Parts: sequence; structure tokens; C-alpha cells
Amino acid sequence: MSNFKDKVAVITGGASGVGYAIGAALAKEGAKVVLSDIESSALESAKANLEKDGLRVDIKQADVSDHDSMVALNKFVTSEVGDVQMLFNNAGVAPAELQSIWDTNPNDWNWAYGVNVMGIVHGLQAFIPDMLSHGKEANVINTCSGNGAFINLPSTPIYTSSKAAVSSISEVLKLQLDQSESNIKVSILFPGPHTVRTNLFSAERNRPDELARDPNAPEHPISSVEDMVDMMKSMGVEMETTTPEEVADFCLTELSEGKYWINPANEKSEQAFKDRVDSILSRGDLPNPNIF
Repeated sequence: MSNFKDKVAVITGGASGVGYAIGAALAKEGAKVVLSDIESSALESAKANLEKDGLRVDIKQADVSDHDSMVALNKFVTSEVGDVQMLFNNAGVAPAELQSIWDTNPNDWNWAYGVNVMGIVHGLQAFIPDMLSHGKEANVINTCSGNGAFINLPSTPIYTSSKAAVSSISEVLKLQLDQSESNIKVSILFPGPHTVRTNLFSAERNRPDELARDPNAPEHPISSVEDMVDMMKSMGVEMETTTPEEVADFCLTELSEGKYWINPANEKSEQAFKDRVDSILSRGDLPNPNIF
């Protein structure tokens, strides 16, 4: 998609972080942006902040883990804004993981999978039929993570496995749409190349009561990217970070070139991926991924 002007773009998880930054970047390009998020107050603040910069966006509260909520979002956008040509399935959460898989609580899995995996599925089911019907140039962009798609960090089994599912869903979706010679292109976004400064680590604020965290589970020492930076520094590692605005600029550049893999280069992560693939092809032992 070489020109974003007047394209209707829907972005879930759009009230902050990468979603917000992509919305701002698209609005600057003249796109008709609809930001969606589970947090209504954060959406209102996002809209107000963008308007201060002279950027116009529409907003609509929606819960990606709820199929009917996503169907309602699609109906709102198509009736009030226009035919959707860009769908950014961007909403995601990261549960506070400190336990082994066998000690985790089912609620942790159900919450993370409900947003990270079923949120993608619900977005596709709610929007793709109409995107196919209108026949205009269109693109679906699923936000993923190298942690899950390329390597599997042992410290985050729930998040990692959910993003592995996103990678598989995205690849199958692309192949199905290509085989049907549809008007829809698919891209998969890997925010980076370093840990992105977002609110992902504080996603527990939006966790539903019925999927509450085990009150007896150990408290996680990391609630922000700054916490992670400080922890790594105490271990003698200077951790690099990436801003959401850098992710958004890279994403739009890659989309304009029709890329499927929107994945910035990171030497250490790529080496960890190569080590994993080598172990598969050689039938050798699985290495512990070292990305720092």
C-alpha cells in the first residue's frame, strides 16, 4: 500500500504505545484513523492529544476478546467512517509471569490467550468478510513478537506461546488470501528492534475480575520498561530500547513496500533464531536463547 491518504484504518490497542503511534503516523499521512481500545478514558485522552497536534481521528471502545464487541466495532466504522482498508490487530497483554508452567493459574492463560490469540481471530472474523466484499486495496497487519515467532524465552511461557499462535495464524491467513487471489494483503509486525517503551508490562490494569490473577502468586518485579532497564543494568547489561514512534515509522515504510515480514534487524535475536533452527535441522539439543 503505497499511499495511505483517505484509507480507513482501524487500530486495536490504539489508546497508547505502538497502536497510538501508528494512528498518529497514519493521520499525518491523511488516513481516516479509528483508534479502538478497551479503555474508554485512555481513548478520549488519545483523541484529545492528537487533536492538539492538528490530527483528526475517530475513537470507539471495544474489547478484542469479545467477538460481538469486534463485530460492533466493524459496523461502527463501516457506517460512520467508510470501508475498512487497513486493520491493525495490535491489542496485546503480557501477564506477570514468574512461575513454571506447572505452577501457573488457568486464569493467566485464559486472559492472555483471550486477548493475544482470540483477539486476532475476532478481528479477522469481524472485518475480513466486508473487506473482501468491498474489493478495494486492503491490508491486515497483526502485531506479533520475535519471542514466540522465532525464539521461545523460558521466562514467559504464556506470552511466548500466544505470540507463536499469532505467527501461525498470520502465515495461514496470508496463504489463504493469496490462494484465493483476494484484494487483501497480510503483514506481520514485530515491534523493535529492541524492547519497546509501551505499557505492556502494566496490562494487568485491564484484566477482568473473572480472570483475576492468583492473589498468592509471587509479585513480579517488572511493571514497566524502566524496571527492566534497571534490572538489566544491575546485572551489568546496558539494555537498548525502541520508541513506539520508531516502530510506527518503520511499519509504514515497510507497508508502503508491500512487505509481509515487518521485522527490524537485531543481530543478537537473529543469531538466537539461527541457533534454534540449526538445532532443529541437526536434531541436536535445544539451546537457551541469549538475546541480551
